[in-house]
Amino acid sequence: MLRVEGVIAAVFTPVKENGALNLDVIDRYVDHLVSQGVLNVFVGGSTGEGVNFSLAERKQLTEKWVTAGSGKLQNVIVHVGGVSIPDSQDLARHAESVGVQGIATLPTLFFKPQNADMVAEHLKMMCDAAPNTPLLYYHLPGNTDVNIRIEDLVNAVEKLGVPTFSGAKFTGSDLRDLRRSIKLFGDRYVFAYGCDEQMLCVLPLGCKTFIGSTYNYAGRLYNKLIDAYKNGDMETALRQLDKSQSLVGVLFAHSFDAGINKQVMSLVSGIDMGPPRYPMVYRSDDEMKQVRSELEEGGFLNGIY
Repeated sequence: MLRVEGVIAAVFTPVKENGALNLDVIDRYVDHLVSQGVLNVFVGGSTGEGVNFSLAERKQLTEKWVTAGSGKLQNVIVHVGGVSIPDSQDLARHAESVGVQGIATLPTLFFKPQNADMVAEHLKMMCDAAPNTPLLYYHLPGNTDVNIRIEDLVNAVEKLGVPTFSGAKFTGSDLRDLRRSIKLFGDRYVFAYGCDEQMLCVLPLGCKTFIGSTYNYAGRLYNKLIDAYKNGDMETALRQLDKSQSLVGVLFAHSFDAGINKQVMSLVSGIDMGPPRYPMVYRSDDEMKQVRSELEEGGFLNGIY
């Protein structure tokens, strides 16, 4: 089973200006994460634009993260969903063959499962393809319109029998479902929360694991928040939460998507992430000047960590 606590960076996919993968920068990327105390990554999810890349590109990306992270990262978790189930199974088999610590999958995105039992059947198919690799369900109802309760999914999975099932990446708004899932099943499954700016809101619910995009460049901020909460220092924890919400507020003010987030990552880290894949687009130089000004005004760039 997958046992991981703390922050997991939902990593960007670096590309060159011509759109080809830029795998060479991932070694430097890993060092950048480790320097912030971020030792776990989630590859090819929504932040990584996974569904916008071909199967061959996704396999290359997986291989590079496994190689670059060897001896440095604790867990490389790879998203293999967003395509047909046979293609997802192909990606899952490949991920297992190169030694990832975990895989994750969205539900099917066009012909959607109607209930938790159907999602459990999908997860069973993924387990059959990669029977030795922990599996997370990627719960993203705001994008997928698959509105199931994770509590119901866990019950369906346990009834069906999915030995590799290890929990869920929970990017939803139903905090009652999150709490009940942690309360009922948290001793044996991971429930990783996916809304960075709400981290402090779910720590009291028993949430111990977090997957998010701003952990790529603000990892120290979030690690400090977690440490302050664990030490009972709510004043410091709230200050860090305010910083997180200010940061995310700037992103949302500019139509937050993986495109602008990728540009902010390049700006803050000094590692060129390259452009997003269409239909997401580069923000203009003028808009990025405004973004930089707003980040500086909020105390970032000098003190984002």
